[in-house]
Amino acid sequence: MNLHLYTIKHNNNTLITYLSTEIKYISSWFMDFGKFGCEVFNKEENIIYKITKKFQFWKWKMVFSIENNNAAIIELISQNNRKTIYSININGVTYAVNIHYKKRISIYKNEIKIAEFDESFSDENFKESIKLLLLDKKDLEISFLLYSCLKIGETEQNKKALLTSQKQLEVNKEPWS
Repeated sequence: MNLHLYTIKHNNNTLITYLSTEIKYISSWFMDFGKFGCEVFNKEENIIYKITKKFQFWKWKMVFSIENNNAAIIELISQNNRKTIYSININGVTYAVNIHYKKRISIYKNEIKIAEFDESFSDENFKESIKLLLLDKKDLEISFLLYSCLKIGETEQNKKALLTSQKQLEVNKEPWS
């Protein structure tokens, strides 16, 4: 399996994805009238997505409404009460996001793992940064978009409070690193 390696820097309310030293994508979030919003930019700093994070209290689900440049809106929705599995359907393709213990996140495309984010800082080459492994370079944009959704509202990468017990997170059945 030939994996592609990227680095993500998290500083306050901004994520920046790098391939070596070249910036690929940027996302930045903010609070607007009591709701969290986020904008995702390409390397030319043009907005390619706008995201709104909301909690549907009556359904006990977290929902991220994503608007692209064509004003089409799709939703990334939590699939369980622990908020450890999310799903979205884009043009007939189903993407799933699983949050694992040991600070890892996997993204699946039609049940095939396409990306793994490692926030554990255990790799000496990735101190203070997030390691992203991708199966296919073409999936970088969607993977970064889905990861950005999950990070909306987090400001201190190293001092994140544990939301749930490690036992309540999803098992990583096929870790890549």
